[in-house]
Amino acid sequence: MKPIHRTLPLLTLAAALATQIPAIAQTPRYPLTVIPCPTVLPPNEVEGETITCGLFTVPENYAEPNGRQIDLTYAVLHSRSLSPAPDPIMDLRGGPGGSTLASSALETRAKIYEPQRQTRDIIVLDQRGTQFSNRLGCAPVVLVTTKVLLDPDSQYAGTLDPLREQMRSRFPNAEDDALEAYAAFDLCARILENQGNDLSNYNTPNSAQDVVNLTAALGYGPINLYGISYGTYLAQRIMANHPDRVRSAVLDSTVPVQANKYEAIVRDIEVSFLNLVEDCEADAACGAGYPNLSDRTVALLNQLDQAPLPLAEPITPLRPLTTPIDRVSAAEFVTLITLMNNYPGQIAPYMPLIVQELEQGITTTFAGVITGALFSTAANPPTFEASPEAYRLQARDFEAKAEDVLRARAAAAETSRPASRWVQQIRAVADTLPESEGVLLLINFFGVGYTETPRNRETLLAFVAEELEGDTAATLTAAVQAMSEVEVRHVYDVVSALTDSFSPVDADITTGMFRSLDCRELVPFSDPAQTQTHYETMLMPQLGAGRVNAAQQAYNLCSFWPVEAAPAGEHAPINSSIPTLVLQGRYDVQTNTEMGVGVMEGLRNGTFVELSSTGHGAIVSSQCAKDIGVAFVNDPDRTLDTSCTADLFPEFVLPPTE
Repeated sequence: MKPIHRTLPLLTLAAALATQIPAIAQTPRYPLTVIPCPTVLPPNEVEGETITCGLFTVPENYAEPNGRQIDLTYAVLHSRSLSPAPDPIMDLRGGPGGSTLASSALETRAKIYEPQRQTRDIIVLDQRGTQFSNRLGCAPVVLVTTKVLLDPDSQYAGTLDPLREQMRSRFPNAEDDALEAYAAFDLCARILENQGNDLSNYNTPNSAQDVVNLTAALGYGPINLYGISYGTYLAQRIMANHPDRVRSAVLDSTVPVQANKYEAIVRDIEVSFLNLVEDCEADAACGAGYPNLSDRTVALLNQLDQAPLPLAEPITPLRPLTTPIDRVSAAEFVTLITLMNNYPGQIAPYMPLIVQELEQGITTTFAGVITGALFSTAANPPTFEASPEAYRLQARDFEAKAEDVLRARAAAAETSRPASRWVQQIRAVADTLPESEGVLLLINFFGVGYTETPRNRETLLAFVAEELEGDTAATLTAAVQAMSEVEVRHVYDVVSALTDSFSPVDADITTGMFRSLDCRELVPFSDPAQTQTHYETMLMPQLGAGRVNAAQQAYNLCSFWPVEAAPAGEHAPINSSIPTLVLQGRYDVQTNTEMGVGVMEGLRNGTFVELSSTGHGAIVSSQCAKDIGVAFVNDPDRTLDTSCTADLFPEFVLPPTE
């Protein structure tokens, strides 16, 4: 084993900022290349039969077609039909910066689009800058700065001092944690640019062109767009720029292109909760049982600000939240509303009762709901009897177990790929070293191909030569030399996933992509003063405090992120006659109902459907939304049957009788 080097590739800022990767000149023919799918496939999917993955090569800048080229990764989930309709569903992921090809995301799409696959192909694409399409990640930088550089005993602790001081002078009122984050993201932007990326080209118009070019290269004519969250914003741009390529569009949890996002977000949670209050008032029993619910909640939040209620013992909220809480303050009440976005059908019925109990100093229902214990079936498994329903439930259980087996087999197949085995060997070497040296080796590994070196075979060989020696180095070198180009590429995918497991910065959203698009298209059209005005005029300002802080951080970050604001014309409402279905959950805390209504302004052939007991991403959780979406795509011009929405209103839990 060679001595562990004390210079981290990721930390060689001078080299990172000085070295430029030359542009790659190619003829822009948008070639397609079939590749092994980069992640574990959903159960029942067979690569090359039910699903095909590939690379799609496009110019980074469409205005320079012979300039730098980037590879985008896509998948086609083939229709179950022997004669599928010619117009596929084009899935448009949210974020911006979310991956459709990460294992969990791909499995979700396989499930939600299963009814559509009976008649059509489904196309999913990791948009430019996301996980498997020229990833613009910041996790390696943030991981190093938080795990190593910020350690007071680390000899690298002073490396970020100049950037940190620049941020302090720029944002004198910012907290220390925010300044550290700003410095790390500034460094990330510089490194991403140094890799050769022009961050201004990771934008919605280019992603719209990517979608059109991909579907044409695959041989499809007009397509059906299905966007969720930011995907609706992208869908509107495709509709505006390429109307002849769109047969229909479904906008699910919409961000209108004309929205002043960072002015509106302060009210997202309040709008969601007031929708629930409205639903309670529309229910005679709930309205009588909990009169003046809105005013009472205002008073309760003020009361909790002054005197939070202690819990008998710390409790851990439902996923995706994991931080235990030991009291109920206004902030924890906001947490509960936020969770309602993920569990609307379970949490909403209890919300009025929770308000009443908290008024009385009772935390029982709050604790049972925020942990999920009150509506969990885990403690009370169903008993089976000899009935058709019992057999149906048993069959469902067997099916779930079969899916687990298939999923395990798929995971085993992924880990047996040469790229995955090679990464496992590096991790095994790190495990044999003293802890500090093993961590340093992994940190160096996370930086491979991230700064001044391209993501290719030569970079992996150089890493082995620099960090390892003897038989270990010889074995790993031979393995790299034996890999195909596809497997070499996949090494970097696996390393990125490993980096995300240690740093959550890019775990769900690729941060560099998010910031590049956000700072170009969304932040510039919002006004910090107007954001503050919206906050100060809220009925329940406690529900907007966190969003005000998030908006301020976005304004600050975008003041130094190296992209220019989009042209004003991109912020104008679209004017479209394309058949469009707008689905909006009433308890959505990410794109509130006012946003969904706002997008209708420019849709001359649009249908708006609002769904109670539904949060963000209606199609993900609501069978009613799925059914309406299927009917719409099958025949976009017919009048939709939306009667299922009437069954979605909560059955509110009423106050206990004396």
